[in-house]
Amino acid sequence: MNLTRRNFLLGSLGITGALGLTACGGNSSTGDNAESESQELSQEEMLEQAEDFDGDAFYDMRKENEAKTKQEYDGKVFRVSGYVEEITTDYIIVSEYGYGVYYNPLVVELPEEEIANLTKEQEITVCGTFEYADDPNISHLVDAFIVE
Repeated sequence: MNLTRRNFLLGSLGITGALGLTACGGNSSTGDNAESESQELSQEEMLEQAEDFDGDAFYDMRKENEAKTKQEYDGKVFRVSGYVEEITTDYIIVSEYGYGVYYNPLVVELPEEEIANLTKEQEITVCGTFEYADDPNISHLVDAFIVE
């Protein structure tokens, strides 16, 4: 293997950067994880905090002002009712249905064992934390679960 000056410099920067992160508290096993674990809510707590998701209001606000939409929705807990439009191994798409078409889709991340029990066009209610994304097709609910 040829050790060129460029490879040596890039390798040195990578090692220095890794050591610098560790020295500055970049160890992911402390700090942020401990804080996020204490902030995690139980399903019962999430349901108590959940607001009903209004897809029309979300998409209308998004057309008017994306920054305001992000502030209003990101990180909030929502309960979403609709129909299963698409199923993958780690998420589903829940949409409203009317006049023969699906609309106002929302990606919902669920555990695979819950997804395995679903069928397309099934009516469903889920609850989870909204995670805003710049692409409206990627905004989604995380830490979600099916409401019985």
